[in-house]
Amino acid sequence: MMFLLVGVGGASSIFGFLNLYYVQVKLLSHDRFFAGTKGSYKLLLSNKFDDVAYDISISSNQDTSYISKIKKHENITVEFTQKFNKRGEHSLEKLKVSSLFPLPHELKYKFIEFDKKIVVYPKPEGISLLKFYNKNDSINGELDEFDGVKKFNEGDNPSYIHWSSLAKYDALMIKNYQYQNEEKILHFDFEALQGTQEERLSQLTLWCLECEKNHFPFTLKLKSTTLDSKKESIDEILTQLALF
Repeated sequence: MMFLLVGVGGASSIFGFLNLYYVQVKLLSHDRFFAGTKGSYKLLLSNKFDDVAYDISISSNQDTSYISKIKKHENITVEFTQKFNKRGEHSLEKLKVSSLFPLPHELKYKFIEFDKKIVVYPKPEGISLLKFYNKNDSINGELDEFDGVKKFNEGDNPSYIHWSSLAKYDALMIKNYQYQNEEKILHFDFEALQGTQEERLSQLTLWCLECEKNHFPFTLKLKSTTLDSKKESIDEILTQLALF
């Protein structure tokens, strides 16, 4: 009986090792990460074995995903989240891939680390661009009062709700601000803003995102560097803010 139990246990370890060995995990994509806010990333799980992989768990410090089985040569996508407290360049946390297959007397596991660096942008916060524009001339450009209305979405500034259109559309609508002249461009200057360095970077990040959402072209002066939204992408500009 002892020999039988030892034999079963040994076979179980071999099957469990093979079951986990051929499960590969790769970083598929990730959303924008902002300091102090959870961001998500997607993983691609691949079973490279000529048999089914059973009882696979993937865990981080913040999330756990369980897959009862992965068919041979099958790919599965899972989503995880992570929060970084500071802007700059960071690494995604190490993941633990584990399984109790075929018998729960022994946990088989391996760790996955990612070489890719994640750029975490400053937290977007401060005063809204349109609200600031009406009170301050530190940025230049011309915005019309508004040109039409569009549906109100979560995250839009409630102060721009066009209440008189509620009866007509039976839904909340928001004023759609446009440029009077498409040749006009907004100009932001890091040195012209008030507050600490982090507060100014957060403010500029918020304005970059608002310009992206509303299709406003702009330039941003960051010390001796001037960035132009017509030449650089928003992500390239946000990266400059993150690594400043």
